[in-house]
Amino acid sequence: MIIRILAVIAEAVILYVLQTSVFSSIALAGVVPNLLLILVVAVAFMRGRIPAMLTGIICGLTIDCTYSSFMGLFALMYMLIGNLAGFSHRFYDENDYTIPLILVGVSELFYNLMYYLFFYLLSGKLNVGFYMVRFMFPRVIYTVLIAILLYKFLNSCNIFFKRFDRD
Repeated sequence: MIIRILAVIAEAVILYVLQTSVFSSIALAGVVPNLLLILVVAVAFMRGRIPAMLTGIICGLTIDCTYSSFMGLFALMYMLIGNLAGFSHRFYDENDYTIPLILVGVSELFYNLMYYLFFYLLSGKLNVGFYMVRFMFPRVIYTVLIAILLYKFLNSCNIFFKRFDRD
């Protein structure tokens, strides 16, 4: 259990650094893929709701501490996504890559809708069409494309760490 928690924390730190440094310098169409969301969805699909919610809190607090002026908002968003995506755990198969990629796309869309609601709509910016075309759809596409590569690595890590789990 401790090994699994340390592994998730290490994955979150590594993906956060990659998201904020490497991928921010190679942003396509002005958007960066959401690597931490991919991690939360992968944990939800592979491990279930509770581990995904804890991973969501860790990832969300990481973003809250560095970018947000509202402490806990991103943690709440990622935790909610982890909870909802965690229902898919009963369909988990180590060789299935379709369901997690669909989950990443739907979760990224849901994340962007919540982001729009909290940061744009409540500040009086009502042009949802511009936000969808300029930010939401490119970010969903870019995140799903990166998830194709990243999920294979995260699934391999999950298979590796299964040997340390106690049944």
